[in-house]
Amino acid sequence: MTVTNEQLLVNRLTLLLEINASINSTVELSELLQKIINVAAIVVSAEASSLALVDPAANELVFQFAHGSAEDVVRSIRVPIGEGISGWVAHYGVSVLIADAQNDPRFLRKVDDKSHFVTRSVLCVPLRRNQVITGVLQALNKRGGGAFTEEDQLIFEALANIAAIAIENAQLYGTLQQKMQEIEQSKKRSDSILQQLEQSEREIAQMRTLSAAGGTLAGDLSVFRVENLVQMLSNDYKSGCLRLTGEIESGAIYFDKGKLVHAEVASYGLKGDMALYDMMCWQEGGFSFVEGEAAPQQTLKGMAMALVIEGLRRLDEYNVLKVKLPLVSAPRHVDFSQDSQFSNTTKTNLNLDHRKIVLLQLIDGHRTIQEILEKAHLDRFSVLSSISELQAAGLVAAS
Repeated sequence: MTVTNEQLLVNRLTLLLEINASINSTVELSELLQKIINVAAIVVSAEASSLALVDPAANELVFQFAHGSAEDVVRSIRVPIGEGISGWVAHYGVSVLIADAQNDPRFLRKVDDKSHFVTRSVLCVPLRRNQVITGVLQALNKRGGGAFTEEDQLIFEALANIAAIAIENAQLYGTLQQKMQEIEQSKKRSDSILQQLEQSEREIAQMRTLSAAGGTLAGDLSVFRVENLVQMLSNDYKSGCLRLTGEIESGAIYFDKGKLVHAEVASYGLKGDMALYDMMCWQEGGFSFVEGEAAPQQTLKGMAMALVIEGLRRLDEYNVLKVKLPLVSAPRHVDFSQDSQFSNTTKTNLNLDHRKIVLLQLIDGHRTIQEILEKAHLDRFSVLSSISELQAAGLVAAS
């Protein structure tokens, strides 16, 4: 090795040290990946570079970021583990130096075909943490022609090691931030429920005063909330039927010596806790309590307070969901039949339970969510939350 080459190697290693400091000071994942991609092309003098992470659920490489003329195309590519040069490296965990990519049997031409980029030489190395392959780092086309060298490979593998550690740290940081946000949201919901329970005590006292004065219990749901009525009747060991009339529906909740025994919303075909939770979302209409009316069947078990608290949680989330998904809107299906990769990934990551299957059968782009609710035999929180999940998965779009 000549003095010039030694000095060049020292310069490149010095650059790696600077890169290491910069990368490890970045905790936001997308910013980190972009930094890695930008420097990857520099350290080995490549025309283009890309980074892909393993999606274990789909057994695919997902290209997160790219640098070079094919950047936009590469970002949309998913490669099955074992296919193409990058998939081969991810499968075997071995770096490759390829001087003539066009004649390599592992070469996938779809990126070149889509981007009009001509790949000549390839340097691809695995990203590895704790003996597990987490992705690949790739450089394309040595600047000035020719092929990548073993020295390039050495430098690139060092960068990949730095990148793998930094990516893991950024992912852990992202997970921690998400958990902290979830805890904060949970605290806000708990505080909201506590405030509602405190307000409930005041409303219950007012209802008892009205009931004692008039001998009957009846009123407006815009003034007295359903959960407060349920709490009062349960605490007072009442037996009878609380009849509710919503904006376009009606329902009933039965008590036996303060215990909740049955709930139904006949217009939606709902019974039990699903009916109770749906009625707790009713904020307009009227109510009346018929003393002594017996339940036709038993569909509810458990403490009234526990059911009320769960209902309040659903109500809190329902109030957020109904802003994004108004009952008058008509969701439609998204046609992705031509995109098999998206289809397979969606099926893998989304749990198509009974509720979602029922809703997919009812969604047609014409029925409003209110009309779907009337046919689905599901409470409104379940309908809106499931449609929201289908929308997030790309299966359903807003009208």
